[in-house]
Amino acid sequence: MYERYGREKIFAPHELFLDLADGLVAHGHDVRVYSSSDTKTKGALIAGNDALALQEPAAMKLRYVAPDTKKLLARRDARWEYELDLTAKAYNDAKDGKIDLVHSFLEFSAHYFGEVTGVPTVYTLHDTAPDKEYLDYWRFRRFTHDAYVAISHSQARDFASLVDIAGVVHHGIHVSQYEPNFEIGDYVLFIGRYMPEKGVEDAIQAGTQTGNLTVLAGAKEYREIAYYKEHIELYLANPLVREVGFLAGRKKAGLLAGAKAMLFPIKWEEPFGMVMIEAMACGTPVIAYNRGSVPEIVRDGVTGFIIDPDDENRPEKGSWIIKKKGIEGLVEAVKRIDEIDRAACRRHVEENFTVEKMVEGYEQVYKKILHLAR
Repeated sequence: MYERYGREKIFAPHELFLDLADGLVAHGHDVRVYSSSDTKTKGALIAGNDALALQEPAAMKLRYVAPDTKKLLARRDARWEYELDLTAKAYNDAKDGKIDLVHSFLEFSAHYFGEVTGVPTVYTLHDTAPDKEYLDYWRFRRFTHDAYVAISHSQARDFASLVDIAGVVHHGIHVSQYEPNFEIGDYVLFIGRYMPEKGVEDAIQAGTQTGNLTVLAGAKEYREIAYYKEHIELYLANPLVREVGFLAGRKKAGLLAGAKAMLFPIKWEEPFGMVMIEAMACGTPVIAYNRGSVPEIVRDGVTGFIIDPDDENRPEKGSWIIKKKGIEGLVEAVKRIDEIDRAACRRHVEENFTVEKMVEGYEQVYKKILHLAR
């Protein structure tokens, strides 16, 4: 199950959800896909209520609320109703014997249905573990023993004291959709949201300090926030910095393939960075900070360089080829990027991060959960 909403988004779960469904069909499984009516899938599509997704009707009790607040709440409430309606369809089908197991890519609606019906259900985690002040924390504590799948071992460790982890399955891509370029590129690249935790300023400084054209690709919605206006916009006056906006599909793959290196200096424990495997599939090495899932995805000195961001004691700290930290480490990595074999980057993804690998990983989780449910 998945709820599709939004348009120009740097957000991977929808494509992963469909790749997984299509991969399961290819493996001979009978798959029902609960999503929006415009979803293209090889499974049997059961569509949600498009009127809720498109019209966002306001609740009657909100008729006297200020217009901006009413619009915001209407969008939130319509999304929630859409999700509940879609989830109910799936569990009604399960009640009728049409489904053996539900796999939810949604937030929390399926947990309640799963508890009441007893239908075996798997939940993919997408984010980091929440702090105690957030509602999400209460929800995870409420459903501690449900079957959660982590998308990296880093994320599994993050959630270990909060919920039960049924398995770890890395994301995968269709490598054939990324045409590799084994010649070193002529710019360094940052793709991501323009937010402090993504490390965009560190990427810009590393690129410009090494005299490289530094290309930024991010969704326009983030150009409206204060952080962008106060911290990023000023860099655009530098002729070495170029912003190209949000790109998808072949345009994104082409941008990745033409880069000398992909800069990924994250400042949070990112559970899985899809752009890292997309870059390596194009033959483009990744230079990233040692945070989150980075050490699971990048092979230091083989498919890029891993840099300790600071003096904090993190796993494998100090074991990397480049000993300098932070921006100084990024700068050295950019200067040494020609040491990386771009063909090795491609092979690394072909061997470890394909849709086929992802499908096989989830099949193992499904077997485990169905066995426990007997």
